[in-house]
Amino acid sequence: MAGLEFAGRGRATPADAPRPRSLAETAYDAIEQMIISRRLAPGAMVSEGELGAELGLGRTPVREALARLKMIGFVEVHPRRGVLVTQVDIIKHLELLEVRRPLDETVARCAIARATEADVARLLDCVGGLRSTAEARDREAYFRHKRALHEGLVGAAHNPTLTGTMAALHAQSRRFWYTYEPTASFPDCAAIHAAIVSGIAARDAGAALAGIATLFDFLDRMTRRALDRRPLV
Repeated sequence: MAGLEFAGRGRATPADAPRPRSLAETAYDAIEQMIISRRLAPGAMVSEGELGAELGLGRTPVREALARLKMIGFVEVHPRRGVLVTQVDIIKHLELLEVRRPLDETVARCAIARATEADVARLLDCVGGLRSTAEARDREAYFRHKRALHEGLVGAAHNPTLTGTMAALHAQSRRFWYTYEPTASFPDCAAIHAAIVSGIAARDAGAALAGIATLFDFLDRMTRRALDRRPLV
């Protein structure tokens, strides 16, 4: 086992090499972003054909993408009527935070044990981008960099099971925060993420896990405050 950890930290394995993206994955990413950014607002009804025409893709990849989006609760598929974009549910997000917290801790521990130097450099670069867009209060860019950071953290864990699990949870989180996170909180949230990455880069589990505890306490407070206000976008 120790040998496997050493290999993970020293160099990338063939499994880490990028592979071509399928049309279904392209469709999924595009439709997910349309829903997260509220270009497809909650309550909107669209058809596979309309989505395919907008994306320049056939029905099959769009249908596969919608099946995945249904699994994470972004859409409901109604035969002969179309595809309904679901509402953003604050209570479900509180439940999601309970699930994410121990998984984020696992991601951090795995990244500390297995991250390569290239992984760490990517994380530090993502944090730099996140902090600069947070200071600029640029919602689109901020969430783009936050996604890159989340994907970098999960990638640095080198655990395919975590990769699949966290991708769905992060997508649900992005949708909620795009709707409800005030821009005034961006710098504080970015600073907490920076502390977590600093702990991982230093291979300091105590510091990274302390940062995660701070982050989830912060997210829980913001989620509960969202109960008393309207969506921000």
